[in-house]
Amino acid sequence: MLMQKKELLVQAFLAGQEPFFLEQLTRALDEYFFTVYEKSISARRMVVSNNPFAIIALGGYGRKEQCIHSDIDLLILFDTSVPPEVEAFVQELLYPLWDARFEVGYAVRNSDEFIAMAFDRFDILTTVLDARFICGSSLIYSAVREKFRKELYTGHYKQTLDYLFAHGINRLENFGDSTYLVTPDLKSGFGGLRDYHTLLWYAKIKSDIKERRDLEYYGFLSHFEYETLEKTLAYIWDIRNRLHHITGRKCDTLHFEYQTEVAGLLSLQNQDSRPDVEVFLGELHARMEFLKQINQITFEDIITSSRIRKESATPRLTKTDGLIIHKRRLYFANTVVILQRPELLLKIFLESGRMRIPLSIEARRVVSEFLHLVDEDIKTDPANIKIFKRVLALSFWEFNVLTVMLSTGILERFIPEFSAIRNKIQYNHYHLFPVDKHSIRCVQVMNSFRIPGTDINTSLYADVFKDVRNKNLLLVTALLHDIGKSDPAKEHSNTGAEIARPILERLGFTATEAADARFLIQNHLLLAKTATRRDVFDEETAIYTASKVGKIRLLRMLFLLTVADSMATGPKAWNDWTENLIKDLFLKTMRILKTGELASKKSQRLIQRKKEEVLAMLKESWQEQTIMQQLDAMSGRYLLYMPAIHIADHIKLFRNLGDRRFIWQVSKEDDSDIRTVAICGRDKPGFYSKIAGVFFLNRINIVASQAYPLGDTHILDIFKVMPPRDRLFEQKKWEKAETDLTRALDDDHFLDKIVDKIPKHITIASGRRPEPNQVRIDNDISSFFTIIEVLTYDFPGLLFTITNALYRSGLNVNVAVVGGKVDQIMDIFYVRDLENDQKIRDPQKLTQIKTAIIQRLPKIHAKEVLHEKN
Repeated sequence: MLMQKKELLVQAFLAGQEPFFLEQLTRALDEYFFTVYEKSISARRMVVSNNPFAIIALGGYGRKEQCIHSDIDLLILFDTSVPPEVEAFVQELLYPLWDARFEVGYAVRNSDEFIAMAFDRFDILTTVLDARFICGSSLIYSAVREKFRKELYTGHYKQTLDYLFAHGINRLENFGDSTYLVTPDLKSGFGGLRDYHTLLWYAKIKSDIKERRDLEYYGFLSHFEYETLEKTLAYIWDIRNRLHHITGRKCDTLHFEYQTEVAGLLSLQNQDSRPDVEVFLGELHARMEFLKQINQITFEDIITSSRIRKESATPRLTKTDGLIIHKRRLYFANTVVILQRPELLLKIFLESGRMRIPLSIEARRVVSEFLHLVDEDIKTDPANIKIFKRVLALSFWEFNVLTVMLSTGILERFIPEFSAIRNKIQYNHYHLFPVDKHSIRCVQVMNSFRIPGTDINTSLYADVFKDVRNKNLLLVTALLHDIGKSDPAKEHSNTGAEIARPILERLGFTATEAADARFLIQNHLLLAKTATRRDVFDEETAIYTASKVGKIRLLRMLFLLTVADSMATGPKAWNDWTENLIKDLFLKTMRILKTGELASKKSQRLIQRKKEEVLAMLKESWQEQTIMQQLDAMSGRYLLYMPAIHIADHIKLFRNLGDRRFIWQVSKEDDSDIRTVAICGRDKPGFYSKIAGVFFLNRINIVASQAYPLGDTHILDIFKVMPPRDRLFEQKKWEKAETDLTRALDDDHFLDKIVDKIPKHITIASGRRPEPNQVRIDNDISSFFTIIEVLTYDFPGLLFTITNALYRSGLNVNVAVVGGKVDQIMDIFYVRDLENDQKIRDPQKLTQIKTAIIQRLPKIHAKEVLHEKN
């Protein structure tokens, strides 16, 4: 009967016909427990034998917030002793629920045990606060509540508030700030439902409120805040229930794979060209931002109630007339002074950053209510512009003044163009944060460079930041670098540079300074893209970058902007590999701009040291002259990148090649299931492609690869691969692959048979918007090679598909950089024409090459999600 009621309620909810789903599902559960209690023989026996008890709802069930797959938490509470008959009653009460696959947790306690445990463990304390009587002896329930409150006020009040405060800090560390995440935790992250629960618990501790409505009656929220809270909770509970329905289980993290489907279940009012999922996530983040502010209200009150010394309660003046400090919070002296001096709406943030004292919630409310006073005169006043720039310089991750400006609305009022990226979602696996939060985070990272680091890289950032003359310009650029993402239909770097033009003018920058800022915005991806998509060991890469940037002052600022932008994006954009590539490119480019040198003395010393190490390893096997000839024939890129011990192994391969077409060495990586296959062979057209094809033929999955020339006649290809699935026959699989490669080199059509095995279509999982296959050709950065960049999704035979298309188009792969771009694959090839061994310059042939690759790549499709729109 209960399951039927639940199913009917769920169907009505999904059809948009049950706006009070949580309360109705809670009521259905209450009726079930009351009915079982009323009919239970074992319950009657306990009551008759003078062992009355109460059935009490706990947790979300106690708060009447029962979602589709929420747990049901129960307490069976006795006054003093717990009789043995309770076991039979528990079976009557809960076995039917367990059989119906309800998640039910229960406890059987007497009153003293329950209260003692409440003050010993925070999770039990909150269940007492959420406890709600269902049926049984109401006197026992009332007595426990009265005893709990008496003990709370007489001996545990401060400790309980400390628990509440510490729980919030731990929650932020464990779950993160959901208002900053593209995959938010709807329940436990900051901005999630726990922020509301914390306020509710605090209000129950302090004022013993009974219902959510009491938050307004007892002054914890204003009327406007309470009305907004009701709408916000309804929205998030709606999303949470739909997430439960889609996953078929309790799930509170809105992972990528569910977001599109959830968005499709909502009746969205989408007025722009953005996908529904981005509109939905933007709205969700705005709602969660409000809950986060509610949490800040709670923390402020907790600090005021529990952690402020009496002597600090007297208001004191600040250096800014019209602002006061009260209980470690900034307030306006009164609202009249704001009408007389509206610049106080900005000065309070400067005072906050300077003194590291947060604005009170009341001050934040006042700022939001008086935004209309921030008119053109205020925005263009040089004194106020100076205040704004100083606020930027005082915004750190640990003390987040700029974020408070964003949440109160004054940042958008001062820079109206910023509103277009407010809660703007970048829907991919690459960006962790919405655009507005990412931009602010970028400023905060930039400010962290003011502090000297403890390692070589952070020390470099501090040194470079110190050398930047116009730090205000750099911080404003960091804030505006993604302003062009307001229009998803346009390329955001160029668009952003144009949007920034009037902003920079209003902020009083000179024509030269504004031009510098626009250049930085327009090129803020230059260093990251060049470092990760080009061969940084090729000196021409640094020459190209130097010619593009042109000035040392611009390079310094561009480098810091690149680092801050990458750090603020997330771990998929910033790791040790990316950091070192960008740093190396910056140092090489700086050297060229400063001295005109191509190769650094440090690089030359490193290569010389490696040569000496290799010579020491091999001198017993070959003559020194022979080894040095081999080393001198190797590219500087290879010698810089490759460890000395591997160089020695590769020389051994080359020396053992003899008259064979190729020779390879398969080795197992330390602490990894990856195999490294080093292949040395004669540089025959299609060699690289045929290796990739043989691996595909033998179901050996390629993870990454690099190709290096060994002099004019030989080549070294290094592949990182997953081993064959059947490890017992791994050696035989490698022997077969070796035989297949020999046949492929002898017969140019040997691999034709596997072309049909390449998938014609790829389906991208739900929650991901598929990007089209892209082929980009760069003929500028290298004097000797045409660089072909392929962006697509991974599939079996990917590398063979691309390189075979290149080979059939009459190209030879001289250098290859194969790897990932988070949710897609980015493969880069340095190629030359097989006929004349030159770059490809003919526009028609370049078009043919691009077409040939695109035609051979599978078509990309999104996984269809079947649902009914409300």
